[in-house]
Amino acid sequence: MPTIRPISIDDIDDVLKIETASFSAPFTKRMFEGIVANQPPFEGFVIEDGGKLAGYMIYSRVLDEMELLTIAVDEKFRKNGFARKLINLMFENAGRAGICRIFLEVRPSNTAAQTLYKSVGFVACGLRKGYYADNKEDAIVMQKMF
Repeated sequence: MPTIRPISIDDIDDVLKIETASFSAPFTKRMFEGIVANQPPFEGFVIEDGGKLAGYMIYSRVLDEMELLTIAVDEKFRKNGFARKLINLMFENAGRAGICRIFLEVRPSNTAAQTLYKSVGFVACGLRKGYYADNKEDAIVMQKMF
């Protein structure tokens, strides 16, 4: 059975492996170190299965809003609902914190992520032209209101 716990500095190397395998413009080790060192406003969680780090999620919280910054699951653990479990934890934390809105950016080409986000209640609310530095792809802005 998978377990979720707060991210720690000891998780960064494993998180970075998943991040670089999952994204064409990954967060760097230094970025993850800064995030872990600055909780709050950043909050991060990892999900483990069988003693192995299977995925992670990082979001930020400012006043009554959250932004999902990155979420990924190791390819070997995909299709097991792990990303959904992480997102549901974020929703629980948002409810306890009095959050009114969570938003995120997603590539139009990442249809799998869009399908997941829509299935948990996110809706498209905008477009950021040329948002992604690696290829100037736009970003769909999605939000979930509470």
